[in-house]
Amino acid sequence: MESLSLPNQGALLPYTILDLSEGGHNICGRLLGDMGARVVRIEPPGGSQTRLRGPFALDSSGNIKSLYWAAYNSNKKGISLSLDTEAGRQIFLRLVDRSDAILESFQPGYLDSLNIGFATLIKRNPQLVHTTMTPFGSTGPYAGFVSTDLISSSMGGMPFVSGDEDRPPVRISFPQAELVAGSQAFGATVAALRHSRNNKSGQHVDVSEQISVIWTLMNATPFPKLHGTDVTRAGAFRKRGPIDARHVFKCADGYVSMNAQARTLKGFIEWMSEETEIEKEILSFNIDKWDLKPDSDPNGKEAIEFKTIEKSIEKFLLNKTKNEIFERALSSRLLVAPCNTVEDIRKSPQLDARSFWIDIYHPEFGKDITHLGPYIKMSETPLRVYSPSSSVGSDNEEVFIDFGINRTEIDELKRQEII
Repeated sequence: MESLSLPNQGALLPYTILDLSEGGHNICGRLLGDMGARVVRIEPPGGSQTRLRGPFALDSSGNIKSLYWAAYNSNKKGISLSLDTEAGRQIFLRLVDRSDAILESFQPGYLDSLNIGFATLIKRNPQLVHTTMTPFGSTGPYAGFVSTDLISSSMGGMPFVSGDEDRPPVRISFPQAELVAGSQAFGATVAALRHSRNNKSGQHVDVSEQISVIWTLMNATPFPKLHGTDVTRAGAFRKRGPIDARHVFKCADGYVSMNAQARTLKGFIEWMSEETEIEKEILSFNIDKWDLKPDSDPNGKEAIEFKTIEKSIEKFLLNKTKNEIFERALSSRLLVAPCNTVEDIRKSPQLDARSFWIDIYHPEFGKDITHLGPYIKMSETPLRVYSPSSSVGSDNEEVFIDFGINRTEIDELKRQEII
Protein backbone atom coordinates (compact mmCIF):
# COMPACT_ATOMS: atom_id res chain seq x y z
CA MET A 1 0.00 0.00 0.00
CA GLU A 2 1.03 3.63 -0.32
CA SER A 3 3.04 4.62 2.72
CA LEU A 4 3.48 8.03 4.28
CA SER A 5 6.68 9.71 5.37
CA LEU A 6 7.82 8.50 8.78
CA PRO A 7 10.16 9.93 11.42
CA ASN A 8 10.90 6.37 12.50
CA GLN A 9 12.86 3.58 10.84
CA GLY A 10 11.89 0.00 11.54
CA ALA A 11 10.85 -3.40 10.29
CA LEU A 12 7.26 -2.26 9.65
CA LEU A 13 8.20 1.03 7.98
CA PRO A 14 6.11 0.49 4.80
CA TYR A 15 2.83 0.00 6.66
CA THR A 16 0.07 2.43 7.63
CA ILE A 17 -2.29 1.43 10.44
CA LEU A 18 -5.59 3.01 11.55
CA ASP A 19 -6.14 2.46 15.26
CA LEU A 20 -9.70 2.79 16.59
CA SER A 21 -9.22 0.47 19.57
CA GLU A 22 -9.88 1.31 23.20
CA GLY A 23 -8.41 0.47 26.59
CA GLY A 24 -5.58 -2.03 26.85
CA HIS A 25 -6.13 -3.00 23.22
CA ASN A 26 -4.22 0.23 22.46
CA ILE A 27 -1.04 -1.74 23.10
CA CYS A 28 -1.40 -3.40 19.69
CA GLY A 29 -0.98 -0.11 17.84
CA ARG A 30 1.77 0.96 20.22
CA LEU A 31 3.77 -2.20 19.44
CA LEU A 32 3.26 -1.72 15.70
CA GLY A 33 4.40 1.89 16.01
CA ASP A 34 7.51 0.88 17.95
CA MET A 35 8.44 -1.33 15.00
CA GLY A 36 8.16 1.53 12.55
CA ALA A 37 4.59 1.38 11.26
CA ARG A 38 2.78 4.66 10.69
CA VAL A 39 -0.04 4.38 13.24
CA VAL A 40 -2.90 6.87 13.12
CA ARG A 41 -4.96 6.93 16.32
CA ILE A 42 -8.56 7.85 15.50
CA GLU A 43 -10.81 9.02 18.33
CA PRO A 44 -14.12 10.92 18.54
CA PRO A 45 -13.90 14.74 18.56
CA GLY A 46 -14.65 14.68 22.29
CA GLY A 47 -11.80 12.30 22.99
CA SER A 48 -11.40 8.57 23.59
CA GLN A 49 -12.89 6.87 26.65
CA THR A 50 -9.40 5.54 27.34
CA ARG A 51 -8.35 9.06 28.32
CA LEU A 52 -10.50 8.54 31.44
CA ARG A 53 -8.40 5.60 32.67
CA GLY A 54 -5.95 6.13 35.49
CA PRO A 55 -3.41 6.54 36.82
CA PHE A 56 -3.52 10.29 36.30
CA ALA A 57 -1.16 13.23 36.57
CA LEU A 58 -1.50 16.99 36.23
CA ASP A 59 -0.35 18.54 32.98
CA SER A 60 1.47 21.87 32.71
CA SER A 61 -1.87 23.73 32.94
CA GLY A 62 -3.06 21.85 36.01
CA ASN A 63 -5.48 19.64 34.09
CA ILE A 64 -5.80 15.94 34.88
CA LYS A 65 -4.34 13.71 32.17
CA SER A 66 -4.25 9.95 31.82
CA LEU A 67 -0.86 8.29 32.10
CA TYR A 68 -2.54 5.10 30.86
CA TRP A 69 -3.34 6.90 27.61
CA ALA A 70 0.17 8.31 27.42
CA ALA A 71 1.75 4.88 27.91
CA TYR A 72 -0.14 3.00 25.21
CA ASN A 73 -0.57 5.74 22.63
CA SER A 74 2.96 6.98 22.07
CA ASN A 75 4.38 6.50 18.57
CA LYS A 76 0.99 7.35 17.06
CA LYS A 77 -0.37 10.30 15.13
CA GLY A 78 -3.62 11.49 16.65
CA ILE A 79 -6.70 12.59 14.73
CA SER A 80 -10.33 13.14 15.66
CA LEU A 81 -13.16 11.90 13.47
CA SER A 82 -16.83 11.25 14.14
CA LEU A 83 -18.07 7.96 12.70
CA ASP A 84 -21.61 8.85 13.76
CA THR A 85 -22.05 11.04 10.68
CA GLU A 86 -22.19 10.02 7.03
CA ALA A 87 -19.58 12.63 6.15
CA GLY A 88 -17.26 11.26 8.84
CA ARG A 89 -17.70 7.72 7.58
CA GLN A 90 -16.88 8.80 4.03
CA ILE A 91 -13.65 10.37 5.28
CA PHE A 92 -12.89 7.15 7.16
CA LEU A 93 -13.34 5.13 3.98
CA ARG A 94 -10.86 7.38 2.20
CA LEU A 95 -8.37 6.74 4.98
CA VAL A 96 -8.96 3.00 4.65
CA ASP A 97 -8.26 3.18 0.92
CA ARG A 98 -4.68 4.20 1.67
CA SER A 99 -4.03 2.04 4.73
CA ASP A 100 -2.77 -1.47 5.31
CA ALA A 101 -4.66 -2.38 8.47
CA ILE A 102 -7.25 -1.17 10.93
CA LEU A 103 -7.40 -2.06 14.62
CA GLU A 104 -10.68 -1.84 16.51
CA SER A 105 -12.42 -3.15 19.60
CA PHE A 106 -16.03 -2.17 19.00
CA GLN A 107 -18.76 -4.64 19.91
CA PRO A 108 -19.11 -7.17 17.06
CA GLY A 109 -21.49 -5.85 14.42
CA TYR A 110 -21.17 -2.18 15.37
CA LEU A 111 -19.15 -1.11 12.32
CA ASP A 112 -21.37 -3.29 10.13
CA SER A 113 -24.35 -1.29 11.39
CA LEU A 114 -22.59 1.83 10.09
CA ASN A 115 -21.84 0.16 6.74
CA ILE A 116 -18.10 0.32 7.40
CA GLY A 117 -17.56 -3.24 8.64
CA PHE A 118 -15.12 -5.81 7.28
CA ALA A 119 -17.31 -6.86 4.33
CA THR A 120 -17.49 -3.26 3.11
CA LEU A 121 -13.87 -2.38 3.77
CA ILE A 122 -12.36 -5.46 2.12
CA LYS A 123 -14.25 -4.66 -1.09
CA ARG A 124 -12.74 -1.18 -1.17
CA ASN A 125 -9.28 -2.36 -0.17
CA PRO A 126 -8.78 -6.09 -0.97
CA GLN A 127 -5.42 -6.16 0.81
CA LEU A 128 -6.70 -4.68 4.08
CA VAL A 129 -6.03 -6.43 7.39
CA HIS A 130 -8.94 -5.83 9.76
CA THR A 131 -8.02 -6.73 13.35
CA THR A 132 -10.77 -6.89 15.96
CA MET A 133 -10.16 -7.31 19.70
CA THR A 134 -13.27 -8.18 21.71
CA PRO A 135 -14.09 -10.03 24.94
CA PHE A 136 -15.21 -13.29 23.29
CA GLY A 137 -14.43 -12.87 19.60
CA SER A 138 -16.79 -12.22 16.71
CA THR A 139 -18.48 -15.64 16.67
CA GLY A 140 -20.12 -17.97 19.16
CA PRO A 141 -22.99 -17.51 21.62
CA TYR A 142 -21.05 -14.96 23.71
CA ALA A 143 -19.90 -12.80 20.78
CA GLY A 144 -22.27 -9.94 21.58
CA PHE A 145 -21.66 -9.91 25.33
CA VAL A 146 -20.01 -6.92 26.98
CA SER A 147 -17.28 -7.60 29.50
CA THR A 148 -14.80 -6.21 31.99
CA ASP A 149 -11.26 -7.31 32.74
CA LEU A 150 -12.55 -9.35 35.68
CA ILE A 151 -15.08 -11.16 33.49
CA SER A 152 -12.68 -11.87 30.61
CA SER A 153 -9.95 -13.03 32.99
CA SER A 154 -12.37 -15.23 34.93
CA MET A 155 -13.83 -16.78 31.78
CA GLY A 156 -10.26 -17.51 30.71
CA GLY A 157 -9.46 -19.26 34.00
CA MET A 158 -6.78 -16.90 35.34
CA PRO A 159 -8.28 -16.11 38.79
CA PHE A 160 -8.92 -19.80 39.50
CA VAL A 161 -5.17 -20.46 39.60
CA SER A 162 -4.34 -17.18 41.39
CA GLY A 163 -4.25 -16.76 45.15
CA ASP A 164 -4.32 -19.22 48.03
CA GLU A 165 -6.03 -22.59 48.13
CA ASP A 166 -7.91 -21.78 51.35
CA ARG A 167 -9.76 -18.76 49.95
CA PRO A 168 -11.70 -17.84 46.78
CA PRO A 169 -9.89 -17.06 43.51
CA VAL A 170 -8.40 -13.58 43.13
CA ARG A 171 -7.83 -11.38 40.11
CA ILE A 172 -4.47 -9.99 39.09
CA SER A 173 -4.43 -6.46 40.50
CA PHE A 174 -3.57 -4.63 37.26
CA PRO A 175 -6.01 -5.40 34.40
CA GLN A 176 -4.39 -7.82 31.97
CA ALA A 177 -7.03 -9.33 29.65
CA GLU A 178 -7.12 -6.42 27.18
CA LEU A 179 -3.33 -6.08 27.22
CA VAL A 180 -2.81 -9.80 26.58
CA ALA A 181 -5.35 -9.71 23.74
CA GLY A 182 -3.74 -6.58 22.29
CA SER A 183 -0.28 -8.14 22.42
CA GLN A 184 -1.49 -11.28 20.66
CA ALA A 185 -3.32 -9.13 18.13
CA PHE A 186 -0.01 -7.42 17.38
CA GLY A 187 1.68 -10.68 16.39
CA ALA A 188 -1.30 -11.83 14.35
CA THR A 189 -1.56 -8.47 12.59
CA VAL A 190 2.11 -8.56 11.60
CA ALA A 191 1.64 -12.07 10.18
CA ALA A 192 -1.49 -10.97 8.30
CA LEU A 193 0.35 -7.96 6.87
CA ARG A 194 3.07 -10.28 5.57
CA HIS A 195 0.42 -12.54 4.02
CA SER A 196 -1.31 -9.54 2.47
CA ARG A 197 1.89 -8.30 0.88
CA ASN A 198 2.85 -11.74 -0.46
CA ASN A 199 -0.59 -12.82 -1.65
CA LYS A 200 -2.34 -9.51 -2.37
CA SER A 201 -5.14 -10.62 -0.06
CA GLY A 202 -6.38 -9.09 3.17
CA GLN A 203 -8.21 -10.83 5.99
CA HIS A 204 -10.09 -10.47 9.26
CA VAL A 205 -7.97 -11.09 12.37
CA ASP A 206 -10.44 -11.99 15.13
CA VAL A 207 -8.93 -11.84 18.65
CA SER A 208 -10.80 -13.03 21.76
CA GLU A 209 -9.77 -11.78 25.21
CA GLN A 210 -11.03 -15.00 26.77
CA ILE A 211 -8.93 -17.21 24.50
CA SER A 212 -5.92 -14.90 24.84
CA VAL A 213 -6.06 -15.39 28.61
CA ILE A 214 -6.43 -19.16 28.21
CA TRP A 215 -3.26 -19.20 26.12
CA THR A 216 -1.32 -17.80 29.08
CA LEU A 217 -2.33 -20.91 31.07
CA MET A 218 -0.96 -23.52 28.68
CA ASN A 219 0.81 -25.30 31.56
CA ALA A 220 -2.48 -25.55 33.50
CA THR A 221 -5.00 -26.61 30.88
CA PRO A 222 -3.61 -30.19 30.37
CA PHE A 223 -3.87 -30.99 34.10
CA PRO A 224 -7.38 -32.51 34.16
CA LYS A 225 -6.50 -34.77 31.21
CA LEU A 226 -3.05 -35.81 32.41
CA HIS A 227 -3.49 -35.88 36.18
CA GLY A 228 -7.19 -36.48 36.62
CA THR A 229 -7.50 -33.34 38.73
CA ASP A 230 -7.70 -29.60 38.22
CA VAL A 231 -4.84 -27.23 39.03
CA THR A 232 -5.13 -25.86 42.55
CA ARG A 233 -4.16 -22.44 43.81
CA ALA A 234 -0.86 -22.55 45.67
CA GLY A 235 -0.27 -18.88 46.52
CA ALA A 236 3.22 -18.48 47.96
CA PHE A 237 3.82 -22.22 47.77
CA ARG A 238 4.41 -24.88 45.15
CA LYS A 239 4.12 -28.64 45.34
CA ARG A 240 7.34 -30.51 46.11
CA GLY A 241 6.29 -34.12 46.23
CA PRO A 242 3.73 -34.47 49.03
CA ILE A 243 4.45 -31.12 50.70
CA ASP A 244 3.74 -27.46 50.03
CA ALA A 245 7.16 -25.90 49.58
CA ARG A 246 7.35 -22.16 50.18
CA HIS A 247 8.65 -20.27 47.17
CA VAL A 248 8.01 -16.69 48.33
CA PHE A 249 9.93 -15.59 51.43
CA LYS A 250 9.71 -12.35 53.37
CA CYS A 251 12.98 -10.48 53.81
CA ALA A 252 14.07 -7.22 55.46
CA ASP A 253 12.75 -4.93 52.72
CA GLY A 254 10.25 -7.01 50.77
CA TYR A 255 10.07 -10.50 49.34
CA VAL A 256 12.15 -12.93 47.32
CA SER A 257 11.12 -15.93 45.25
CA MET A 258 13.00 -19.21 45.51
CA ASN A 259 13.04 -22.53 43.70
CA ALA A 260 14.07 -24.80 46.55
CA GLN A 261 16.03 -27.43 44.65
CA ALA A 262 18.92 -29.35 46.22
CA ARG A 263 21.66 -26.98 45.05
CA THR A 264 19.84 -23.92 46.32
CA LEU A 265 19.06 -25.50 49.69
CA LYS A 266 22.69 -26.55 50.15
CA GLY A 267 23.82 -23.07 49.11
CA PHE A 268 21.66 -21.50 51.80
CA ILE A 269 22.91 -23.95 54.42
CA GLU A 270 26.46 -22.91 53.53
CA TRP A 271 25.57 -19.20 53.72
CA MET A 272 23.79 -19.61 57.06
CA SER A 273 26.74 -21.59 58.42
CA GLU A 274 29.06 -18.67 57.61
CA GLU A 275 27.04 -16.22 59.68
CA THR A 276 25.15 -18.17 62.32
CA GLU A 277 25.30 -21.41 64.22
CA ILE A 278 22.71 -23.66 62.63
CA GLU A 279 21.26 -26.87 63.97
CA LYS A 280 23.71 -29.74 63.64
CA GLU A 281 21.03 -32.08 62.36
CA ILE A 282 20.58 -29.88 59.28
CA LEU A 283 24.22 -30.46 58.35
CA SER A 284 23.60 -34.20 58.43
CA PHE A 285 20.69 -34.15 55.98
CA ASN A 286 21.49 -36.01 52.75
CA ILE A 287 19.62 -33.62 50.46
CA ASP A 288 20.93 -35.16 47.23
CA LYS A 289 19.31 -38.47 48.14
CA TRP A 290 15.85 -37.05 48.75
CA ASP A 291 13.17 -38.67 46.62
CA LEU A 292 10.05 -36.62 47.30
CA LYS A 293 7.20 -37.89 45.13
CA PRO A 294 3.49 -37.00 45.17
CA ASP A 295 2.71 -40.30 46.90
CA SER A 296 5.51 -39.95 49.47
CA ASP A 297 4.61 -39.67 53.15
CA PRO A 298 4.03 -35.96 53.99
CA ASN A 299 5.16 -36.76 57.53
CA GLY A 300 8.09 -38.91 56.46
CA LYS A 301 11.75 -38.31 57.23
CA GLU A 302 12.58 -36.46 54.00
CA ALA A 303 9.52 -34.21 54.16
CA ILE A 304 10.32 -33.28 57.76
CA GLU A 305 13.94 -32.53 56.82
CA PHE A 306 12.79 -30.28 53.99
CA LYS A 307 10.46 -28.28 56.24
CA THR A 308 13.19 -27.98 58.89
CA ILE A 309 15.57 -26.37 56.38
CA GLU A 310 12.79 -24.21 55.02
CA LYS A 311 12.00 -22.79 58.48
CA SER A 312 15.68 -21.98 59.06
CA ILE A 313 15.93 -20.18 55.71
CA GLU A 314 12.70 -18.30 56.42
CA LYS A 315 14.10 -16.98 59.71
CA PHE A 316 17.52 -16.20 58.22
CA LEU A 317 16.15 -14.11 55.35
CA LEU A 318 14.17 -11.79 57.62
CA ASN A 319 17.40 -9.90 58.33
CA LYS A 320 18.63 -9.76 54.73
CA THR A 321 17.70 -7.23 52.06
CA LYS A 322 16.56 -8.19 48.59
CA ASN A 323 19.81 -6.91 47.15
CA GLU A 324 21.96 -8.89 49.62
CA ILE A 325 20.04 -12.05 48.81
CA PHE A 326 20.23 -11.48 45.07
CA GLU A 327 23.97 -10.76 45.14
CA ARG A 328 24.56 -13.99 47.04
CA ALA A 329 22.31 -15.86 44.63
CA LEU A 330 24.37 -14.60 41.69
CA SER A 331 27.73 -15.44 43.26
CA SER A 332 26.63 -18.87 44.50
CA ARG A 333 24.32 -19.70 41.58
CA LEU A 334 21.21 -20.07 43.72
CA LEU A 335 17.71 -20.06 42.24
CA VAL A 336 16.55 -16.96 44.12
CA ALA A 337 15.37 -13.60 42.81
CA PRO A 338 13.79 -10.49 44.34
CA CYS A 339 10.07 -9.83 43.96
CA ASN A 340 10.64 -6.43 42.40
CA THR A 341 8.43 -3.44 43.06
CA VAL A 342 7.78 -0.96 40.26
CA GLU A 343 10.45 1.27 41.79
CA ASP A 344 12.92 -1.64 41.79
CA ILE A 345 12.23 -2.24 38.11
CA ARG A 346 12.78 1.44 37.33
CA LYS A 347 16.23 1.26 38.96
CA SER A 348 17.27 -2.06 37.42
CA PRO A 349 20.87 -1.96 36.11
CA GLN A 350 19.97 -4.70 33.63
CA LEU A 351 17.25 -2.56 32.07
CA ASP A 352 19.52 0.50 32.08
CA ALA A 353 22.17 -1.51 30.25
CA ARG A 354 19.62 -2.34 27.55
CA SER A 355 18.49 1.31 27.27
CA PHE A 356 14.98 0.22 28.14
CA TRP A 357 13.83 3.52 29.62
CA ILE A 358 13.32 6.40 27.21
CA ASP A 359 12.73 10.02 28.25
CA ILE A 360 10.63 11.95 25.73
CA TYR A 361 9.48 15.54 26.05
CA HIS A 362 5.70 15.63 26.32
CA PRO A 363 4.19 19.02 25.40
CA GLU A 364 1.05 18.48 27.50
CA PHE A 365 3.08 17.90 30.66
CA GLY A 366 5.75 20.42 29.73
CA LYS A 367 8.57 18.08 30.68
CA ASP A 368 10.23 14.79 29.84
CA ILE A 369 8.13 11.70 30.54
CA THR A 370 9.81 8.32 30.98
CA HIS A 371 8.43 5.73 28.56
CA LEU A 372 8.93 1.99 28.30
CA GLY A 373 11.48 1.57 25.55
CA PRO A 374 12.34 -1.24 23.12
CA TYR A 375 11.06 -4.58 24.39
CA ILE A 376 13.03 -6.39 21.68
CA LYS A 377 16.52 -5.70 20.33
CA MET A 378 16.74 -5.89 16.54
CA SER A 379 20.18 -5.36 15.06
CA GLU A 380 19.15 -4.13 11.60
CA THR A 381 15.77 -2.51 12.25
CA PRO A 382 15.90 -1.27 15.86
CA LEU A 383 12.73 -0.36 17.68
CA ARG A 384 12.33 3.26 18.72
CA VAL A 385 10.05 5.33 20.89
CA TYR A 386 10.13 8.65 19.08
CA SER A 387 6.94 10.56 19.88
CA PRO A 388 4.65 11.06 22.88
CA SER A 389 0.90 10.53 22.83
CA SER A 390 -1.03 13.30 21.13
CA SER A 391 -3.82 15.54 22.35
CA VAL A 392 -7.27 15.18 20.77
CA GLY A 393 -7.05 15.98 17.07
CA SER A 394 -3.60 17.54 17.33
CA ASP A 395 -2.40 15.94 14.09
CA ASN A 396 -5.60 16.42 12.09
CA GLU A 397 -4.26 18.75 9.45
CA GLU A 398 -0.98 16.89 8.88
CA VAL A 399 -2.61 13.46 8.61
CA PHE A 400 -5.64 14.44 6.55
CA ILE A 401 -3.49 16.30 4.03
CA ASP A 402 -1.15 13.29 3.80
CA PHE A 403 -4.20 11.18 2.97
CA GLY A 404 -5.27 13.54 0.18
CA ILE A 405 -7.96 15.49 2.02
CA ASN A 406 -7.57 19.16 1.12
CA ARG A 407 -7.73 22.18 3.40
CA THR A 408 -11.14 23.24 2.16
CA GLU A 409 -12.55 19.85 3.14
CA ILE A 410 -10.76 20.01 6.49
CA ASP A 411 -12.24 23.43 7.24
CA GLU A 412 -15.74 22.17 6.40
CA LEU A 413 -15.26 19.10 8.61
CA LYS A 414 -14.24 21.40 11.45
CA ARG A 415 -17.26 23.62 10.87
CA GLN A 416 -19.58 20.62 11.08
CA GLU A 417 -17.71 19.36 14.18
CA ILE A 418 -16.95 16.07 12.44
CA ILE A 419 -13.28 16.41 13.39
